[in-house]
Amino acid sequence: MGEVLVLEKRVIYSPGTDYDALWKKIISELFEEFILFFAPDLYEAIDFGKGIVFLEQELHKVIIEHNKGKKIADKIVKVSLKNGEEKYVFIHIEIQGKKDPDFSRRMFTYFYRLFDRFQENIYSIAILTDLSKSNNPQPFQYSFYGTELTYRFNTYKFNEEDIPSLKKSTNPFAITVLAGIYLHQTEKNYHKRYEVKKKLLKDFILTNPNLKSNVAEALFYFIDYLLYLPDELTKQLTKDLSINIEKEAKHMLYSEKIKEAPTLAEYFKTVREEGFEKGKMEEKRNLAAELLREGFSVEKVAKMVKLSLDEVKEIEASIHFNRPKS
Repeated sequence: MGEVLVLEKRVIYSPGTDYDALWKKIISELFEEFILFFAPDLYEAIDFGKGIVFLEQELHKVIIEHNKGKKIADKIVKVSLKNGEEKYVFIHIEIQGKKDPDFSRRMFTYFYRLFDRFQENIYSIAILTDLSKSNNPQPFQYSFYGTELTYRFNTYKFNEEDIPSLKKSTNPFAITVLAGIYLHQTEKNYHKRYEVKKKLLKDFILTNPNLKSNVAEALFYFIDYLLYLPDELTKQLTKDLSINIEKEAKHMLYSEKIKEAPTLAEYFKTVREEGFEKGKMEEKRNLAAELLREGFSVEKVAKMVKLSLDEVKEIEASIHFNRPKS
């Protein structure tokens, strides 16, 4: 049994963001949750306890080599079914950003290439990430003098989703769909995007006690890159979220995989800078204490280490207070 997830990349929403790679990454990290959300019928048939194996190179041979110059993210996954059979789940991903009259034919092309290569059942689903009501792909149909074919596939449309229901869902991919919807709704309004991004990161991730660490980190990375903000708003977001990171999501400070996410990159930079300044001040105070012990005057020490007279007097008082009594 296989699955073909298709999304097409057409619109660039932010500088340098690779949306294909973002979807590919989070599907790899949260594959079981992905199947449960987008293909619950298939989820019930898979025995996840026996593990999953990604076989991406095989899909390259089947599809990628037939699409030279076309940028696509791809997945092919081998799974075991609960009935004891071992089957393949095929996932082919493109970010479908707008209506494409050739879309259904391309879905069929991917299907028959996979079927011809692997001779397995294939579960096909197209995920349409745009909000256009006109993007409603029909089955692919072929007819030539009595030879006829109709190819139907499942679809998941962002434009048909109910935002309140998505917010109530416990599946992390409900949050990715929310982020995708907000991406379109805030395309021309960064300040509005700032507000929805802050709410997603804070309320649905950083302060959500029900999220496992790996899920929270995967979602944070995905949303942080998907909902691009200019530098000034990113810095403001870092400032607004820093308290939540330190209190509710301190584990993220030790996560190597999200240190480069825009908002956390700013946070780590701030933490490093503050730590550096704190270290420099500590060095100055230690040097001042040594000089005072050597007999240098308060005025001289203040000038030498570039501290205020009050700061040096405070250090001197501390030295006298901590000095052992004879």
